[in-house]
Amino acid sequence: MRIGITAWIMVAVLSDAGSAFAQEPAAPPSTIPSEQGMASPSVLGTGKAPSLSGCRMRPYREDPMRAPFLLIEEGPIPGSDPDRPLTSAETKCVKSLRKAGKKAIERGKIIESIFHYLSAVDTAPGLAGEIYLDLASALDQTAYTQPAVIAYRKAWRAFEAGYNRPGVQVEGRVLLTLADIRDSIVRLGGQVPAPTSEPGKIVVANSTRTIQEQYFKQALPPVAPR
Repeated sequence: MRIGITAWIMVAVLSDAGSAFAQEPAAPPSTIPSEQGMASPSVLGTGKAPSLSGCRMRPYREDPMRAPFLLIEEGPIPGSDPDRPLTSAETKCVKSLRKAGKKAIERGKIIESIFHYLSAVDTAPGLAGEIYLDLASALDQTAYTQPAVIAYRKAWRAFEAGYNRPGVQVEGRVLLTLADIRDSIVRLGGQVPAPTSEPGKIVVANSTRTIQEQYFKQALPPVAPR
């Protein structure tokens, strides 16, 4: 009789454990084989997700066999044509998509995040450099090194595409943006793309400190000695 009761208790415990495992959610994309070697971030954000109603979205397909950096590498780069002004609805969508993408990274949903950022680029090609840089920074901060390097390189190419347009002047702000991207790529062990624009060539040939000294100190008015 005692043996029978013991066996019944063991069956009940195992049954409850099986139900618990069945209800447990699947692992996030950060654990897929293509992302080996990247740290899995903790959940950082708990705020309300932004509304994406009415926003143009890329079809989301989570493929465990597809490396996230390939999705970034295949993302669009703006051409040399003048940008079409964004409507107020498009501006709101771009902001919401970037916010949703950042929150997805905080939850470890890297592929979902990339689709949000690429949707933002589709909506606002003229902001591609800024959007890719936002993606790279978010990935960098959560230790997704390989996708971060690819996103930084993509941001570099997107900014250069804009700087190659006729009439664009070389400014200290432009150079410092590219210098920050260059420094981030090098810090993460990546290779900086070959420059195609005048600002890119200046940045590759000079250190960030030299750029700051030459292009920012010249713009500041001299300080009179006291």
